Amino acid sequence: MMNTAAVLFVTLSLTSSIFGGKAAVIRMESSLQQRSANACADPSIAVTYIQAFSQTIKAHTLDDRIQFVNADTVQGDWAFQGEAFLAWTTPQDFTIPLYRFLTQTNQDYLFTISTDSNPPTVPGFNFDAIVGYVYSSQVCGSVPLLGAWNQKFGDHYYTTDADDHSALLAVGGWVDAGITAYVLPSSS
Repeated sequence: MMNTAAVLFVTLSLTSSIFGGKAAVIRMESSLQQRSANACADPSIAVTYIQAFSQTIKAHTLDDRIQFVNADTVQGDWAFQGEAFLAWTTPQDFTIPLYRFLTQTNQDYLFTISTDSNPPTVPGFNFDAIVGYVYSSQVCGSVPLLGAWNQKFGDHYYTTDADDHSALLAVGGWVDAGITAYVLPSSS
């Protein structure tokens, strides 16, 4: 299967051969390659993801606003802690699934990605759901989704604010869980 850029390049190459405009084709090919490398999902259809905390199970989690509204109606325990980031609720070009895992022992929620479209194996955790679609690398104005983990209380926390992440680690008891994914900032 040939991609659109290759078809366009072949078409322009043939046209170029006929009219002798080889330099124009090279510039066009370079422009297409640059656009392909910087391809982005449509930010206008990204939705706000919320960080929330359950006092009952002592855990933070992330989900889109509608899922939390429904969960509060059914379970009634999630306290919104604010907008965390923007992502997509359905697969988009150039995005990958953001997987949510949980453990039954302490109800800790862990988020991760996999570039092969299959949930990875996470020791001690069970796959729960795909909660959204994100980038696997920093492209298109995205920012890192940073994780922190408190082993004593079995709680993961996620933020796009590097200063908040550093401050949480400085409090003690929290360790850096690395970059989970790349998301759009909630202020965009």
